[in-house]
Amino acid sequence: VTIDGSEFIVGGVAKGSGMIHPNLATMLCFLTTDAAIDLDFIKLALRKAVDISFNMVSIDGDTSPSDMALIMANGLAGNEPISQGSGQADVFQQALDKVCIYLAKSIAGDGEGATKLIEVTVNGAISGAEARLAARTVVSSPLVKAAVHGSDPNWGRIIAAVGRSGVEVVESKIDLYIGDICLVKVGRPLPFSRQSLVRVLEGSEVSMSLNLNLGTASATAWGCDLSEEYVTINSQYTT
Repeated sequence: VTIDGSEFIVGGVAKGSGMIHPNLATMLCFLTTDAAIDLDFIKLALRKAVDISFNMVSIDGDTSPSDMALIMANGLAGNEPISQGSGQADVFQQALDKVCIYLAKSIAGDGEGATKLIEVTVNGAISGAEARLAARTVVSSPLVKAAVHGSDPNWGRIIAAVGRSGVEVVESKIDLYIGDICLVKVGRPLPFSRQSLVRVLEGSEVSMSLNLNLGTASATAWGCDLSEEYVTINSQYTT
């Protein structure tokens, strides 16, 4: 990334596999940059990046106390220190967000027994908190995860997960897409080609998009399918 003629790098590595759920769980992430950054700003930037990335990942719904995300900066890029409110702050935040989202998606796709990455985007929520909760509830649903694993076009499980999430929902306003196939429009089921939808679900990455049409807030969460291999892994070892 280049800011005012100074080039800097943002990099990172992360560990995750099972017991991954919002609020990190058994995840370790180490981020580094050679940019010069104000301490207060880098703390804020890390929190923002984590909230839209690692805290939006769920493998199995289980958490643990053994988690951490940290960032280290050595200032060797030679730029003027980046501080909150400066023109450079947005550029750095975007770079950090991009790295964290990449790592979060990689963790989701590499979950225990995972064969597919699931991405759930919720639009039109009344608040950011409700958008995040709805997206996380869908991506964490065992029934949704199992359906994706079996390429089963049971879209009712997605709607049911949103309904039990606790967010404000008006049934007659919901839109639902899997891939680019619209299944529900303003609360009404639409005819669709089962064969076409199965092909979408058979892919290595499955995207779902819901629009609650109640507000302007949106959020995206990532997870993986629930396979027989996950059960095997977690039933055949002790710690």
